[in-house]
Amino acid sequence: MPDGKEGLNHECKLCSQSFDSPAKLQCHLIEHSFEGMGGTFKCPVCFTVFVQANKLQQHIFSAHGQEDKIYDCSQCPQKFFFQTDLTNTKHRSQHSGYPPPSRLG
Repeated sequence: MPDGKEGLNHECKLCSQSFDSPAKLQCHLIEHSFEGMGGTFKCPVCFTVFVQANKLQQHIFSAHGQEDKIYDCSQCPQKFFFQTDLTNTKHRSQHSGYPPPSRLG
C-alpha cells in the first residue's frame, strides 16, 4: 500500500519532512534558517528582504556568487550562504571521523 511518500527522497534532517526535489528541500531549509523572524527572509549578503523563501533562494543564486558565501566549513574549502547548509548532515558526513547521524524519535 502506498504511503504517500513516493518520489519524496530529499529529507530535511531537522524535521524529517520530505521533498521531491533538492530545490524544494533547499527552500525549506531557508525557512528553518529564518524561523522566528516574522515571516520575512533577509538575504544574508545584501540584506534585501523577501516575503517568500523561494524568492530569496532565486535572488541568492542569481545575484550572488561563490565569493559571497559567508559560512565557511572548518574542515574543507566549501562555503555556504546559510548556516543550515553548513551544519546539515549531508555535508558534515563527507568528513571522515564525523559520527553518523542519530535518528530522533
